[in-house]
Amino acid sequence: MEIKNVAAAAAREIAETLQKIDENQVDLLVGEILKAKKVYVSGAGRSLLMMRGIAMRLMHLGFESYVVGDTTTPAFEKGDLLIVGSGSGETSGLINVVNKAKKLGGNIAVFTIKKESSLGKMADVLVEIPAFTPKVHYENMKRTILPSGSLFEQCLLVLGDTIVIPLAEKRNIVLEGEFSRHANLE
Repeated sequence: MEIKNVAAAAAREIAETLQKIDENQVDLLVGEILKAKKVYVSGAGRSLLMMRGIAMRLMHLGFESYVVGDTTTPAFEKGDLLIVGSGSGETSGLINVVNKAKKLGGNIAVFTIKKESSLGKMADVLVEIPAFTPKVHYENMKRTILPSGSLFEQCLLVLGDTIVIPLAEKRNIVLEGEFSRHANLE
C-alpha cells in the first residue's frame, strides 16, 4: 500500500473516531478551562506530547497553562484544573498525579478511551475518545491502520487544537492563523 493511501485511510479513521465524541463532554471541558485559575496538563509517552500541544494552544489564548513536571511549572492550587491524557486510563504515574491534585483542591479533566478506567472514574470532566488501542478492550473495538495507540494520540492532538475555537469565541479572541502570544525568538 502506498504511503499516501495509508495516510488518507488514517485521516478517515481519525475523522470517524472524532465524530463519535460526545459534544457535551467537550462543552463541559471548555467550561472547566474557562473557570480555572491555572490549567495544568499531564500524560505519558506520546500522549504527553499531545498534551504539551494543548498547553501551548491554551497559552496562545492567554490562559496560564503548564506541563506537570517541567522545571518552570508553579505549585498546583485549589481552583486549578489538571487535564490528563491517557488512552488506557490506567497509567499509575498519572493516577498518582491526579490523586495529589484532588487532595490540593483542584478539578480533574481526563481524555481517555474508556470511561470505566481508573482515571475515567476519578475525573470531574471526562472526554471519551473511542479509539483503538491494544491496551484497552471494549465491545465493537475496530483495529486501526495506525500502529498501537496512535489513533487515540492523533485524535487527542486534533481535539486539543479544535477546543481552541470555542475558547477563543468565549474570550472574544479572533483567530486568524496568528497568535499574539506565539513564540517570537525563533
